[in-house]
Amino acid sequence: MDAAVDLTETAPAENMEIPAPADEPDPEKTEELKEPLPDEEPVAPAPPVSGKVEVTAAEAGKAVRAAVGNLIVITLQSNPSTGYNWELRDFDYGVADFYKSETVAPEGGNVLFGAPTKAVITLQAVKPGSQDITLVYRRLWEPPDQVAETFQFRLLVDDAEAPPSESAASPAPSPEASPAP
Repeated sequence: MDAAVDLTETAPAENMEIPAPADEPDPEKTEELKEPLPDEEPVAPAPPVSGKVEVTAAEAGKAVRAAVGNLIVITLQSNPSTGYNWELRDFDYGVADFYKSETVAPEGGNVLFGAPTKAVITLQAVKPGSQDITLVYRRLWEPPDQVAETFQFRLLVDDAEAPPSESAASPAPSPEASPAP
């Protein structure tokens, strides 16, 4: 193939328009869907954030009290450069909803490759009740039952304001130790 290409006859790149594919909707003509889909349950809006409750490894196996609207900030040691990450296990959206997850360097430093960090998983208490929260420390590519560590606590959400302390943990109540009516 000895054919020469004359680039002087091509249009400059800034003058070229690439049309949107035919199967893509035109954003100017597309309206937002305003009604629920068939068989879709309406989603209640999240309550306004009204404070936070700090949870650390020290609260493992304990009951943690919060109020509706509180953020439950779970902070655990982590080292994601080894492939391990904390993830919620068998999480049921009911008393609490997932809010956000992030990795932070200890003491506000930089996240360095190979250095330990802190995993911060934040939930929001959305309605009164109790919910068992389980997090597992595992590598995503390994089988789900192969975990390095498990962290559990029971979340007790009240309709009233939570205690003023930032951490409101107590030993988990045993099922037979319920108060008399």
